[in-house]
Amino acid sequence: MKLVTLSEILEGTRAGHYAVPHMNVFDLSMLHGVLAAAEEARSPLIVAYGEGFSPVMKLEEFPGMVRSVAERYHIPVCIHLDHAFDLSLIERAVKSGYTSVMLDVSNLPLEENIAQTKRAVGLCRPKGISVESELGHVSVGAVQNDGAAYTDPQEAGEFLARTGVDALAVSIGTAHGVYTAVPNLRLDVLERIAAATDKPLVLHGGSGLTDGQFHACVQRGICKVNIHTDLAQAAIGRVRQRAAGLNYLELCAEVQRAVHDEAMHKIALFGSQNKA
Repeated sequence: MKLVTLSEILEGTRAGHYAVPHMNVFDLSMLHGVLAAAEEARSPLIVAYGEGFSPVMKLEEFPGMVRSVAERYHIPVCIHLDHAFDLSLIERAVKSGYTSVMLDVSNLPLEENIAQTKRAVGLCRPKGISVESELGHVSVGAVQNDGAAYTDPQEAGEFLARTGVDALAVSIGTAHGVYTAVPNLRLDVLERIAAATDKPLVLHGGSGLTDGQFHACVQRGICKVNIHTDLAQAAIGRVRQRAAGLNYLELCAEVQRAVHDEAMHKIALFGSQNKA
């Protein structure tokens, strides 16, 4: 394994018109599944922790798990903290071995978002840790179709210049989790953001988009795609199919295979195969 930062793993993505998969995982079955898929496809991989995973794994425990398992693989791996909603989580991640973090205060006014993001960069940059931030707001489940939460392309350029972040998560109509409405994906907004910026752009809330929508986003400047719900749904679907007659160990093996298969599909879709 080559342990890398977000900046390093995303280098060349915009010019190469591909995206690196970001996989949120919280146990060994999921971790082995995504790493095995990336190894098989020769793809770089971002493995990420979210604060919502704390009932089964603490923030401080995650980097050690990833490092110990990933040692047997031969691909670039970034260990990322996803959606830290305050700086105290960033401080904990800096001390725990993450190579990348995301500060998400996109619900705040622009100036406060900029101020807090600059503080996160100040904490992380001296340690060689990359920082992602979000502009606009990607909601949960309920899709914003009225334009109120979309990233403003002009603000995006200003935000990057003033904060110095390494990657920018944008809001173009997606939502986290399972969709409760059909997303109005604004590819025109994405094109304008890409034209106004030169940093890697990130798509959150991708689970549930069609293959064609993913492809269109990557071709228009998305360099990193966050996936969790699709992995979790693949796992639970496999368990429901195979649960009868299997013991817990066998179920964990089925989860690993299901996550591997879904990760392989996403890697091919994002075009990151043979980029490791």
